[in-house]
Amino acid sequence: MPFYPSLKIYPSNSIKQKNKKKRVAQRIKNLKEALQAHFKASSTQVDTTESVRIATWNLREFGGSKYKGRDFECVYYIAEIISHFDLVALQEVRIDMDDYDDFDNLLRILGPSWTYIATDVTDGSAGNKERMVFLYNRKKVFFKNIVGELTLKEGGKIKAHFGERIKLEQGLKLKLPNSVNLSGTYSARLKTSNGTKKLDADLEIPLPDKTLLELPEGTYLTLAKNSSVTSPGRGKANVTIPNIISGDTYRLRFMNDVFDDSLRQFARTPFLISFQAGWLKLNLCTVHIYYGDNSKRKLEQRRSEIEMLTKALANKAKAEFKEDKEAFLGVLGDFNIIGKGHPTMEALESNGFLIPDEIKSIPGSNVKKDKAYDQIAFWNPKRNTEYAKLDIKGANVFDFFEHVFKTEDEAIYRNEDRNGLKANTSYNDWRTYKMSDHLPMWIELRTDFGKEYLDNVTG
Repeated sequence: MPFYPSLKIYPSNSIKQKNKKKRVAQRIKNLKEALQAHFKASSTQVDTTESVRIATWNLREFGGSKYKGRDFECVYYIAEIISHFDLVALQEVRIDMDDYDDFDNLLRILGPSWTYIATDVTDGSAGNKERMVFLYNRKKVFFKNIVGELTLKEGGKIKAHFGERIKLEQGLKLKLPNSVNLSGTYSARLKTSNGTKKLDADLEIPLPDKTLLELPEGTYLTLAKNSSVTSPGRGKANVTIPNIISGDTYRLRFMNDVFDDSLRQFARTPFLISFQAGWLKLNLCTVHIYYGDNSKRKLEQRRSEIEMLTKALANKAKAEFKEDKEAFLGVLGDFNIIGKGHPTMEALESNGFLIPDEIKSIPGSNVKKDKAYDQIAFWNPKRNTEYAKLDIKGANVFDFFEHVFKTEDEAIYRNEDRNGLKANTSYNDWRTYKMSDHLPMWIELRTDFGKEYLDNVTG
């Protein structure tokens, strides 16, 4: 049940302030009606006390300051939408440990029955200072005090899009063929820092044939284990080394800290938590998969992250569900999946994970509804259990831009003071920083299996 203290109109409020509060109040009423109609049309569940409504929503840079950040209007609309769910996995939440302003405001509006569990910030630029958050209503959802971050074993890490690279330092040098000069003009992505142009992405220059790598002292040639040799005596091996050394038998051992960080964990560590709603026990993992861009190599890193995620979660499920056959494992969040039939989608539906047909039928969860970025999938959802099952009562995305920050509202915000919408600012881009460039995706699951349990007991 949201609360709306900031909407109270005081005599001291200016005409503009009063008009804005009235407008926001009316839009909240419109949202309430629209959400009720949306769920009525999208769900077969009449009695919501016997179901749980779970959503995933990437809140674009929530807590950020672009376009002057979010004022009370934006947070009210976001809170109103969230209040119609029971549990929401949020991505791109920027909660600073010393400044929780936007998130604190969101919690105050939602009321005392709502609470949350948030991840730490993943180190490095790929982490983008983001947290993932499970926000849930304690009246409907019970946290089972089990939480963890998913990491990969040494032998199963994700290879970075740039492959394996050697740092040219500690005496390592490249020697170009005579008369070759690599200086020139290349296509590059740039940024300006303190008045200086700098590369905003790696610039790769192809090397000519016969380029040599000069190795420093301390580098070793290694013959791989199980290479064939002759032996003059115990503990001795005769080897013949050619002048030009190549092949899968040989390796080079460099000094420490020569290679780039080419084998990686997830860009943003997946967050796994255990909940229960009624009879339904759920282990849910929320993710925000590496994006990069749509270049071939970066797409492969994205696909690899998703595949390694499902593999690691499937191994976890196989071990844990031996003890509790009535629990289900789901993964939800922003997978940055290109679309149906794409390798990134195939990676999600691997290792026993399935996307329900009700989710697959949704055209897209971005504002244009043409991308399958956000998804909800479950591991082995149709397996045999004693009484519980994954009984889906509805699923959809909610398009809030049909009711707030509408296309036809542009003139209203163009005339509003101090909202970050300048004359040269795109209204369509600006409004995604006030709400989001993702639509909340949700699924409703039945939670009452009391009859099935009693039938099982009585045989």
